[in-house]
Amino acid sequence: MHSIATARSGTGDDLVDGGRAARIAASARAIALIVRRQRVILFVTMALCVLAGVFYILFSTPDYRATASVEVEDVPAGAAGLSNSVRATGASDTESLMQTQVDVLRSRALAEDVAKDLALVGSSVFWQGMDARRPTRGAGSLNQRQVETERVVQQLQGNLDVTLPGRSRVLAIGFTSADPVLSARIADSYAGALIRADLKRGFESGVQARRFLLGELEGARRDLERGERDLATYAVRFGQPDDGKTGTAPPDSGTLTSRLAQLNAFRAQAVSDRIAAQKKWESARAANVATLPEVLGNGAMQELMARRAEARAALVEQRQFRKDAHPEIREARAQLAAMDDQIETMAEAIRSSVRAQYDVAVKGEKQIDKEIGALEQDALAGRGRDVQLGIMERQVDTYRALHDSLLQRYRDMASQAGFQAGRIQPLDRAAVPTRPTSPNIGSTMLLASLGGLLLGLLLVAARHVFDDAVTSAETLAERVDLPLLGAVPVGIEDDQAAREAAFAPIAASLLLASVDGLPRSILITSAQSDEGKSTSVHALAVGLARMGKRVLVIDADMRRPMQHRLFRLTPGKGISEAMTGQIRARDAIMESAEPNLSLLPCGAIPPNPAELLATGTLDTLLAELQADYDTILVDAPPILGLSDAPLIGAKVQATVLVVESGRNHHGGLRVAVDRLRRAGGLAIGAILTKQPLRSGVYDYHLGG
Repeated sequence: MHSIATARSGTGDDLVDGGRAARIAASARAIALIVRRQRVILFVTMALCVLAGVFYILFSTPDYRATASVEVEDVPAGAAGLSNSVRATGASDTESLMQTQVDVLRSRALAEDVAKDLALVGSSVFWQGMDARRPTRGAGSLNQRQVETERVVQQLQGNLDVTLPGRSRVLAIGFTSADPVLSARIADSYAGALIRADLKRGFESGVQARRFLLGELEGARRDLERGERDLATYAVRFGQPDDGKTGTAPPDSGTLTSRLAQLNAFRAQAVSDRIAAQKKWESARAANVATLPEVLGNGAMQELMARRAEARAALVEQRQFRKDAHPEIREARAQLAAMDDQIETMAEAIRSSVRAQYDVAVKGEKQIDKEIGALEQDALAGRGRDVQLGIMERQVDTYRALHDSLLQRYRDMASQAGFQAGRIQPLDRAAVPTRPTSPNIGSTMLLASLGGLLLGLLLVAARHVFDDAVTSAETLAERVDLPLLGAVPVGIEDDQAAREAAFAPIAASLLLASVDGLPRSILITSAQSDEGKSTSVHALAVGLARMGKRVLVIDADMRRPMQHRLFRLTPGKGISEAMTGQIRARDAIMESAEPNLSLLPCGAIPPNPAELLATGTLDTLLAELQADYDTILVDAPPILGLSDAPLIGAKVQATVLVVESGRNHHGGLRVAVDRLRRAGGLAIGAILTKQPLRSGVYDYHLGG
């Protein structure tokens, strides 16, 4: 069973894949058919684009591109204040450095430097090489030279091409113009301007650094002089031992040290006692007084709580025999309340004693801190002179070391000024190009061909999407889902022989229109007027009659009857009189010059043909006449705007639609067919009239 299920699953997948492949193949064939049908548009578009490419190549000015290259280093060689080793840089630092140099090359300042270096402002050679017109007058508040300078800068920036490499430190500086020599000169000038700008920035940064170091050195010198002067003054005043004249000798340091050690030991004990008292007081303040350890451990409190428990038990026992209003009960409750008050008072007294212990501990700690502070002041006063003297000596040493370091740094920078290399180093000079870089014939023609192909396909797709005119069997099937019975070429309306030859195969196709062969009654109509409906009815009738079929043509177009003119007969009474009961239908039938072909003309034009056709008289008339003829062809008015054709279509066996090639747009034909089908008519096919002779559809259906 599992293998059967697997086989079925595989078969289902194969069917799905096969269906998808079939849909893809069908879509490809449909697209190929659309392209083949619109091949003229595609070929003309491609030819025009190729021709435009040829004109561009022939009439465009050739451009020459010259390229110079420079190398960008991390740190300038021999930079002042830097070690000889080059610091390592990451990929992001290198990318940032290279992008910075590219931005410098594209800057306006560098373009102005190049223009000044080559004297491009006022040079006619430059404007000839750029294939541009030199400004001859000013604009606004700018004079002619200022306007020309602005245009030169724009030309330089617009034609500069800087190539930023991936992992290389080499920048390719390219310039494009119509003059190869000018391109090489400007590319070399850009490289030189970039190097000069880098050297200028390095020199200016060195000058700024020396100025900064000089200011720092002067400040360090002043600090050193001030420190040495203060040290000498302090040493004279306080640096000597007490001689009984200038001051008092400091106290004995050994006595102060031992006393501080003793007080620190007392302070540690006082802090410990204060912390313990503080914790006990915080616990007593936050907790219920009845649960304090001091309360629970008090003997009197324990005795009092025991008595309260006995009194509470006695009260509970008495409540079993007496009510709350009994004198003994009330007396017991009063005694219990008095005991509770005693307990509360005693507990509060115990908590107050805890707070008093905490206060005593805090005061003791503060007193010891006060004594320690006094001793420390005495010790500091005694050692202050020595400490201050040491501080001032170290400060002077620091000032001296800083002054010496800055002095040596300034000497090194001054000795290297004017001898340091820049960050940008020249690599290759620009060679004068011998071949133009544009226009490129191969790429231009390839681009023109591909662009023409793409544009042509877009035009073909746009025409297929937005043009819903019926011009072939394929578009007829797409618009209204009708088969094409045949196509009639344009220009044969007045040529009877050509018209009969064109409709002969269409008449033959009607013999296979249904499973029973030729339908017994056929309505022939169109969506709009003047599409060749009446002419098609007459031509089909002649074609069927010459095949030996007995044919009756009914001119049911009771608005603009035409069949009597095509048959060259003088009309008398017709279908309108037969349907109103004035005469019998057979009495109004007229025989034509063609054997087996008869005509039931329109007769008098009624005021409202739709009301006449809506009755059941037409059904009776068709049933009566079908016994005498092999088929009846009914000519009816157009479908759009009138209700005659849908009414007749519901009563006949089949309907043939006449469609003029390229005329029916915006869904009008679709609306007409939908209206006919909703009325109950059966459309078996369409005849495409006025078909252009170039159409392959017409050739196919006529065997051409």
